[in-house]
Amino acid sequence: MHLSSAEETIQRLIFSLSELEQLGQTLISGHSNFNVSSKTYLRITLGTLQATRGAIFCFHPTDNYLTIAASTPKVEIPPIEIEPDEVACLLECSFFELDTPPQDLQNFISRNSELLNGYAMHRLWVPLKIHEEFLGILSLGKFLGRTALEEWEQELLTILAHQISIAIAYSRIVEGIQSEKFRLFMLAESAPQICQLLQPEDAAEQVVHQAVALLDANVGGLMLIQPQQQNLELRYAFPETIISENDDQNGNKPISISLKDIEADTAEANEKTAFDMLASVVKEGRTVRSAFRTETFFGGKNLMAGPIQGRDGDILGVLVVGDKEERGGRIAEFTDEDEILLDSFAKQAGVAIENAHLHQEALDARQLQAEMEEARKIQENLIPETLPDIPGYEVAGHYEPRGPVGGDYYDCIELSAGGWGLAIADVSGKGMQAALLMATLRAGLLSELTSSRVREENDSIDMKNELVDMAMTLNSLLYVSGTEEKYATFFYSHLNPETDTLTSLNGGHNPPLIVKNDGSIVWLGEEVGGLPLGMFPNDMVPLIAKYEAEQIKLESGDLIIFYTDGVTETVNTEDELYDEERLEQVAKTCIDGDASHICNLIYRAVMDFQGDADQFDDLTLLVLRKK
Repeated sequence: MHLSSAEETIQRLIFSLSELEQLGQTLISGHSNFNVSSKTYLRITLGTLQATRGAIFCFHPTDNYLTIAASTPKVEIPPIEIEPDEVACLLECSFFELDTPPQDLQNFISRNSELLNGYAMHRLWVPLKIHEEFLGILSLGKFLGRTALEEWEQELLTILAHQISIAIAYSRIVEGIQSEKFRLFMLAESAPQICQLLQPEDAAEQVVHQAVALLDANVGGLMLIQPQQQNLELRYAFPETIISENDDQNGNKPISISLKDIEADTAEANEKTAFDMLASVVKEGRTVRSAFRTETFFGGKNLMAGPIQGRDGDILGVLVVGDKEERGGRIAEFTDEDEILLDSFAKQAGVAIENAHLHQEALDARQLQAEMEEARKIQENLIPETLPDIPGYEVAGHYEPRGPVGGDYYDCIELSAGGWGLAIADVSGKGMQAALLMATLRAGLLSELTSSRVREENDSIDMKNELVDMAMTLNSLLYVSGTEEKYATFFYSHLNPETDTLTSLNGGHNPPLIVKNDGSIVWLGEEVGGLPLGMFPNDMVPLIAKYEAEQIKLESGDLIIFYTDGVTETVNTEDELYDEERLEQVAKTCIDGDASHICNLIYRAVMDFQGDADQFDDLTLLVLRKK
């Protein structure tokens, strides 16, 4: 070897050793791993030995196969299976020519010939190993300017292979440590078992059991804040004898701490000191650990408690563990690492508990929805499907609730005392309460009409007084049945088909629209009437606006439109009201149609006006037309 060639080789070796040192420091510092640095190791090896191509294979002992970590030129091949006896053979070799492999490896080479076709130009395989552990293979192609390595180059190859082996082994150790830390962290952070539990009681039990096992504790407990009662209540404890031994005669849970009480600084007794620890967790939202001279209410002397937080950051409760047990049964103090672990686990416990409560709320909501559906069916039965035939008249109705259960009502009732009763009402509010009050109003109305003593032959004054008395009775019924916010607007008309007389009373309702046969407009019950039903007690009604009835005579072609405010107060996308004027215009255009056609025409006009806007309110129509 010429001097210039020797100097060039020495410089190349010095540069390679410097790179290896830097690469090793990078691995040790934890800023890299072998998967990242494998290309650099291969480049250093090829450059030092002046090889044209090469590859590094890593061995996976669990599944017994080789995968490629780096190659020049870059190629990709699937994992290569290798048998244990073949691994044992490689452990016996320092390196070998691929053309003349050891007898025990010939089957391996033949079996994987197709996978290794991309390495047909490779000449040398160097097993990567440390002691008796097989780590992989360094594969090299031809060398520049020579057919084989010189002896000193072979020694250098052994050193380079050893460096690569050390890098692989160290990277695996680091990855193992990181994997264990990650596994422990995920156990504390995720705890998937508790997140799958959708019953609050089951979730509370598993949270405590998981925390006790995770932190090697002998006791544990979960206390949750009850916002309405403003206290911290024990929901589950381990061992369960803590609860059973302290149950009162009514079977109540043994520990319930007022949030107001734990805000005070009390440290007079051991129990109070433990309460102080819980107070600190609730008030400061941080994990606290403390040791006590005697057993606390959880049964342990050495406690650690962490806050359980919801998604919005609110404190849901406190998770407590006690008496950490080491090998040999010795009770040890909790460490900073334990505190971090409990804090992480408590965060996941908060998600699990919140999920369980949300699931329970969803079940309750479904139950309520089912009850609302039953109420809707009952309410539908209260609204007449068909209206009776009135001699000389046509009558039609339409009811469109805003939600599953509405508060509107209409009816046309044949009276045993003679004549017909037409009623329409709108209960304030929506939902179950409105539906119940509407049902109460209907039942009261039917009761009053059944017991009516006024006959058709009686004079009009008696009929008016009858309606006023009925209004006062219904007002009293709704006042005692509802709340301050619940009342009903109500309009009732008594029709005598023989005399075409219509006697009406308005209880704070929208005045019905009368379109006379000549096209003129009259608003029925606009000037006389009274308060909505149920708003004030009977003794106050005359002092505010007493009920009055009025009477009109209908002529052939006259049209009466009873409606609720869901018609005239319907809003469109421009935030405009449908109002009474539009109702008048539509009513005038259809006066010659029958009652059913008129009712449907008005409904379609309101819906067309509403367009894509949300429905404002229940919409109810009752149309009466004299033939």
